[in-house]
Parts: sequence; C-alpha cells; structure tokens
Amino acid sequence: MTRTHRVLDVLRMVSDGGGGLSALQIAERLGCARATAYRCIADLEQSGLIERSNEGSYVLGPTIVELDRQIRLSDPLVQAAQPVMRGLCERTGGAILLCRIHGHKVLCVHQCAGPQAPRSVSYERGRAMPLYRGATSRVILAHLDARRIETLVRVDAQGLLAAGFASTVPELTAQLADLRRQAVFRTDGELDADAIGWAVALYHGKQLLGSLSVVMASRHGGDRDGAIADQLRRAGLRIEGILEGRRTPRHCAAGAA
Repeated sequence: MTRTHRVLDVLRMVSDGGGGLSALQIAERLGCARATAYRCIADLEQSGLIERSNEGSYVLGPTIVELDRQIRLSDPLVQAAQPVMRGLCERTGGAILLCRIHGHKVLCVHQCAGPQAPRSVSYERGRAMPLYRGATSRVILAHLDARRIETLVRVDAQGLLAAGFASTVPELTAQLADLRRQAVFRTDGELDADAIGWAVALYHGKQLLGSLSVVMASRHGGDRDGAIADQLRRAGLRIEGILEGRRTPRHCAAGAA
C-alpha cells in the first residue's frame, strides 16, 4: 500500500469515526506502526482535512467545509438543478432531493423542502444510502449499465437478495430491464413510514448521474400521484436539457418552469 493510499484510508476512517479516532486506533485499523499513522495524520492535518479535538482524537477539519461549499458552487448538476428544484418544491409542496450515484451507494447532494414534506426524510444532504431502498435509489439501480451490474452482483449478492432482487447477472439484468420501463418510480412507506416518494433518473448524454425525487407526507401525496409524477418527469428533463446546454428540451417546455 502506498503512502497516498494510507493517507486516504485515514481520511475515510476519520470520516466514518463519528466522535473521532485516536492515533492508536488509526494505526490499529491501518495495520501499521504508530509512526506511520502519525505521518499520515500529519499530512492530513497540514491540509486542514482533519484536526485534533480537545479530547485528543482526530476529527474532520475545516477544509472539508470549504470543499463542501465549492462543490455547491461548482458542481454542474447542482447548478443546473437548483432553480428547477425550487420551482418543483413550490408546485408540489414536497421535499425535493437531488442524488448522485456514489460507488455502490446513493448520495444526496442537494435538497429543499416545502410545507407538505414529511417531518424527516432519511435522505439528507451528504448522507450515503443503499442502492436498494426507496424510489430515489431504486430508479438509479434500475438504470445501471452492464459493468456496474456485474460489479454489484460480485460485491453485494447478499444485499441484493435481502432487498428482493436477483443475485445473478442474467436474472438481475432482466429484472432491472423490466423496472426501467417505468418512467417514474413510486414507493410508499418503504424507507420512511409516513412518506411517499417519486423519482426519475437523471442523465447527461448517455451517462447516468443520479436521480431527482419528490417526497411527500403520506397524508398529502396519496391522491396526487399522476400530477406529481408528470411534474417530476418534466423537471428531470429540464435539468438534463440545461446540462446539455439548452435552455429547455422542446418536448417538455410547457409546464416545466
């Protein structure tokens, strides 16, 4: 393992460490001498990516906050989606989620909430979620390409089975092909008991980016299925059009603003 890999591993450990990790804990998890761990820690401290807390453990540093802001200012997907999401939030009153595919997980990168959103939504900005639960994730799963499907079967066959999906490449490929025929995915109480979710996949050209979702409190969304699905579909197409450099796709101009 190179030093760069060790440094990145330390950053991931601290990120997942909750209340922080001591140098000894880091060395034990790396399986290396404490001196090696300290060198990795020093590299990350110097860049502000981690810092030592008052309790002596290492936690994420202020540079993470700076990077988060830069992502929000420079990410083309977030920039394209923000005005569309605000409009969709005003029209539906629900929580609007913008999520990216992130390895074998789904990561919420932007959100806004209206008065008819659930009190809490499991998907929140910066929180990675599994590919298998909720419309927000399932719509991404359904659009995975052959390479990603093969990898997913290889690394998480048990997770697929537990979520009710096939665990062989041919069977999963066929199952997902059937799911892709849905323009808009809908789940009711699958992730949050008091919520209904609708989601569409987002592409830039042929590249799958993630998904756009509307989440409503069950008491508000149950009788609005068709209207919400249509507005969400149009909003997704508008974001894709902005990413492609057009003001809006011709086939969704009406009612998309």
